[in-house]
Amino acid sequence: MTFRSLYLLLAALASSAVHANEIRISASDLLADYIEEPLITYGKENGIDFEIESIGSLPALENLRSDEIDIAIIAAPEVDASLREDFTLYPFAYDVAVVAVNAGNPIDEITLSRLGGIFGANEEYNFNTWGDLGLSGWGSRSIKPVAGPAEDSISLELFKHTVFKGGVIKQKVAMVKDDEVENLLIGDAASIAIMSSMPKNKKVKAIMVSETTDSPAFGPSEDNVHYGDYPIRLAFYIVFNKRDEAKVKPVLRLLLNDTIAASLRENNLFALPDTIRRKLTIDLDLEN
Repeated sequence: MTFRSLYLLLAALASSAVHANEIRISASDLLADYIEEPLITYGKENGIDFEIESIGSLPALENLRSDEIDIAIIAAPEVDASLREDFTLYPFAYDVAVVAVNAGNPIDEITLSRLGGIFGANEEYNFNTWGDLGLSGWGSRSIKPVAGPAEDSISLELFKHTVFKGGVIKQKVAMVKDDEVENLLIGDAASIAIMSSMPKNKKVKAIMVSETTDSPAFGPSEDNVHYGDYPIRLAFYIVFNKRDEAKVKPVLRLLLNDTIAASLRENNLFALPDTIRRKLTIDLDLEN
């Protein structure tokens, strides 16, 4: 073997080693910022070079299809069969719109169509008083709808997409900052609000939501959101090629760990329930 041939071989091996320790990720811009720091920190400690791009879900999938990345993290209202045929998918997180009222309000559950009648213009119903909803003793009290989405959250758009048929929010819906909405609900028992996360004050309660009058209502717990029982949600998935499973397994374990779950929760997203994350992690270990 000539010196030049040996040099080229060593260069190729070095390049292969570098790429073996590089993980390329295209993540939905709705959550990329919340996972980047834990991934970079882990990479520095374990010799992995993470290349993380914040991008839309459709471009992320295109990058995966063209082998430009190893992992895509996408938002998907529905997952079609062809996507599951082409790739391996893991559930990852959820964005949710929470409906909340004063804890003293007697309402505990509501249907999507009734929410449309409270917040939407051009809907099937048009509710203006709590009496319209059948609340005993509250007949003449006007409903005061409020929207308090967190900055950079799509919870309001998610609410409109899920709830509205006409697609237009009523002009009388008060738009407030997310850090003001709970105090507003505490101070006015006739208000009802769209929020980006669960209320923290005990004087405010999240109410259960049902898809129809004939279906059961569910509150926005992590279990109910994960299993699809709570209807106002948007799912995120980790997607990769089956052939890359051995390469991405360590990253899957990292994405399913407590640190990243805590980061998602701190930023108004719902992580997978702890029991689900543990089961997925155990399954990954058993596949070794």
